[in-house]
Amino acid sequence: MNAQEIISSGILELYCTGLTSAAESAEVVQWAKQYPEVAAEIEAIQSGLESYARSQAMEPAALVKDKIFAAINTNNAAPVIDLKPGDGNITTVRRVTHFWKYAIAACIVLLLGSLILNYTFYTKYREAGKELAITQTELEQQKELAKNMQDDMGVMTNKDAMHVKLGGMPDVPDATARIYWIQQTSEVYLDPSNLPEVPNGKQYQFWAIVDGKPVNGGIITTEINGKKVHIQRMKSFGKAQAFAVSLEDAGPEVPAPTKVISMGSL
Repeated sequence: MNAQEIISSGILELYCTGLTSAAESAEVVQWAKQYPEVAAEIEAIQSGLESYARSQAMEPAALVKDKIFAAINTNNAAPVIDLKPGDGNITTVRRVTHFWKYAIAACIVLLLGSLILNYTFYTKYREAGKELAITQTELEQQKELAKNMQDDMGVMTNKDAMHVKLGGMPDVPDATARIYWIQQTSEVYLDPSNLPEVPNGKQYQFWAIVDGKPVNGGIITTEINGKKVHIQRMKSFGKAQAFAVSLEDAGPEVPAPTKVISMGSL
């Protein structure tokens, strides 16, 4: 939290009245060292509490005073102290209770109750804000997923798209994929969802066979945020006799395929 958030949270008031835990108190002390404005706020709160308590102090009724003082004089007289031994001058010292302290205590209790509620609501407000941010993020992800699915369906159902199935090589028969080649626009879309999981340190690369030679079509992305990719747009080709997928070392695109794992002809 920044200095303003700390000041607004209500924890400084709880600290000044001794209601924070040891960990919270240590955190407040650290904040006071880090932010001069927090230290100044603590001093202001302490001064304000004292001023507020004094301003709200109430003197007890005269009858109550008389009864208390009578009880003190009768039963609780302090021991006589001889300040000047031998001269006969004796001074009696008695402790008189400051009744206004009770009024101060009542005011502080009310103030602390308000501060605790303020701090509780502030904490709940922060938690609600975090939950709202998470919900909004999840909603945006769902919107993006729905849009991607709509786009994928548009490609797969395009009446001008030529479907080309890529079959696995003998040593990797399960390495299959599907191509959607829109000849009018030369757009090429790949569905890599049936390709095997990419080994560590490896990646798939797409190729078009043009005039008997492999032409790089780009790196294939099989997963995004743990979810399989179903339709990926690759590089466009004006013409092609076949398409292929190769397994390469992770890194930049390679100029020629190292190991072809899947291929299909038009």
